[in-house]
Amino acid sequence: MGAQRKAPDLPPEAKARLDHHVGEWDIRTEYLDRNGKATRTSTGSDSAKYIIDGRVVELTTTSASGVSKAWMFYNVAEQKFYLTAVDARGDHWTMTGGLDEYVITSTPKPRPRGGTMIIRFTHSNIEENSFEALMESSIDGGQSWWQRYRQYATRR
Repeated sequence: MGAQRKAPDLPPEAKARLDHHVGEWDIRTEYLDRNGKATRTSTGSDSAKYIIDGRVVELTTTSASGVSKAWMFYNVAEQKFYLTAVDARGDHWTMTGGLDEYVITSTPKPRPRGGTMIIRFTHSNIEENSFEALMESSIDGGQSWWQRYRQYATRR
């Protein structure tokens, strides 16, 4: 077996973003109508841990709709984050984002009745023990976005 090459060091900003996810979180989700008004609220939890040498974060989300899993890492050569997720229904999403903003956007995904959909998550108000996440979707290639839900996370 040949010698393994050492992975390149993560930029400090990338490491900080991955570290931000790690921990146990209580999540409150507000589902939004087309005007951005909350129509219902649910609660759940996130558990995130490093699984590969402080470089890959595994996220487990538990909510009323079931359990979903995601894996996030930063590709040094491409200078971007990747996240792949499988939700409780078995839907798979692949998302990417850079270091410039705390935004991660999916690749276009076919919709059951035709066309495609893109989703994006934007984290804001990031503190050591809390953050907010906004999930939006687009069916016109990112020309316009519909705010679907806002999450409020508090570290346990």
